[in-house]
Amino acid sequence: MLPFFLLKKPIFLAMGFLFFIASLQAQTPAHTNPETPIKTPPQRIASLNICIDQLLWELVPHERLVSFSYLTANPMWSPIAGKVKGMPLNHGLAEEIVPLHPDIILAGEFDAHSPIELLQKLGKRVERLQLPRTLEDINRQILQLADMVGATAKAEQMVQEINAQIAELQAANQGKTPLTAFWYSANGVVIGDGTLEHEFMQLAGLRNLAAERGMFGFNQLDLELLLSAQPQILIVEQGSDDAYSLAREYLSHPALRHADFKVITLPAGLSGCAATVISDVATQLKNSLAK
Repeated sequence: MLPFFLLKKPIFLAMGFLFFIASLQAQTPAHTNPETPIKTPPQRIASLNICIDQLLWELVPHERLVSFSYLTANPMWSPIAGKVKGMPLNHGLAEEIVPLHPDIILAGEFDAHSPIELLQKLGKRVERLQLPRTLEDINRQILQLADMVGATAKAEQMVQEINAQIAELQAANQGKTPLTAFWYSANGVVIGDGTLEHEFMQLAGLRNLAAERGMFGFNQLDLELLLSAQPQILIVEQGSDDAYSLAREYLSHPALRHADFKVITLPAGLSGCAATVISDVATQLKNSLAK
């Protein structure tokens, strides 16, 4: 038979463990529900996508941003290039991201799959955001991103501002006779149905001649055909001087300069990083149509 003190030792250990659990429970606030833990927003955020970068810059305190896409530092592609000097940049490679110890890594729908899969295998949290294709998609993306990074209040304010600008654009042109228009892009491309540009044209009370000709998405259109359609409005996007290329020389063609239609120049980026320019596009389109 075992000595009494050896019999008591397991009992004392068990009682000690129970007292430890009880003390932890006593320290837990009465209102805390263990089934719904408090959500702590990520404090170290890395992004592989230029469009997500621009949204994060608007939504999140900059000290929480540990890496942006290298494209965001290029003024040819990014309106915030001058503001992100000193920010660690990445080329979408896992070896650039891992040493930064991010709490979350954000990527776009079409960013390279291999590095993202590697980051996930290394146990990193990677979240992909789909490319917005409609105005509703844009609002949804802003709120989705905000939920991931703990910036809901700012995102809701941004969405309210976007909706207000869109409503003003729509109201300003209600009851007016629709004007015919092309949205003319680089390389002589016109933009048809199934695009944000087409949705904008409808909200502005414009008839999209590309969509009326059965065009969907982005289509090249000969200059002669564009002129023969006799649009009343030609919408073009403003480009950076540094981004000037042969692809944009169509805007300098004498036939366009002397044609009998109104040219409206809008901020670039609706087909790329739409969420950060959509309010400016709506405001400028409204003001230009009012002139």
